Amino acid sequence: MIRIITTLFVLFGIAFGYTQEKNEVEKRVKKSEVHEQAKEWLNDAYENKRKVKWYYQTDGKKEVFEAKLKHDKHLHSVEFSLDGNVRNIEILIDENELAPKVREVITNFLETNYAKFSISKIQIQYTGDGDDLEDVIDEDEFENITIKYEIEYYGKSESEDELWEALFNAEGVLIEKRVVNLRATDNLDY
Repeated sequence: MIRIITTLFVLFGIAFGYTQEKNEVEKRVKKSEVHEQAKEWLNDAYENKRKVKWYYQTDGKKEVFEAKLKHDKHLHSVEFSLDGNVRNIEILIDENELAPKVREVITNFLETNYAKFSISKIQIQYTGDGDDLEDVIDEDEFENITIKYEIEYYGKSESEDELWEALFNAEGVLIEKRVVNLRATDNLDY
């Protein structure tokens, strides 16, 4: 009996690992709807940047506010919990901005797992304490910061042909990946 339960648990775990999906919903919100603590953190870190767009985002499990802005010629997304605590900073980068060793490890993963692949978006992700994250922006200091890379890519293999979002650690090793489900729109896309 224990053997059957263990087998079912393993099979369920394997199936769950392969069926992770990203079903994210994002909608624009007014600045007044965002927790005051989040707005204060953003003003301190980004020194009162003006052109900030605020969004509410959910994937069915977590709910966050996200501030999007341009800073130092890069697009930044700053994620906050609903109670105003900063969760992470993601910065859109080009593939050539990856460290050569990191790019090599990620490329090796993609070449090993897919007959064809195309990277559509790369973000460097910083997580840590709010004060430490603020130091990343206003002092270019990375003490106590965890660095990861979030990469969106199309991958085609014998068994898969999907848009994926994968999270890699600072060395470029895969942490997790999930299928991105694109929402159908009411409009025709050409």
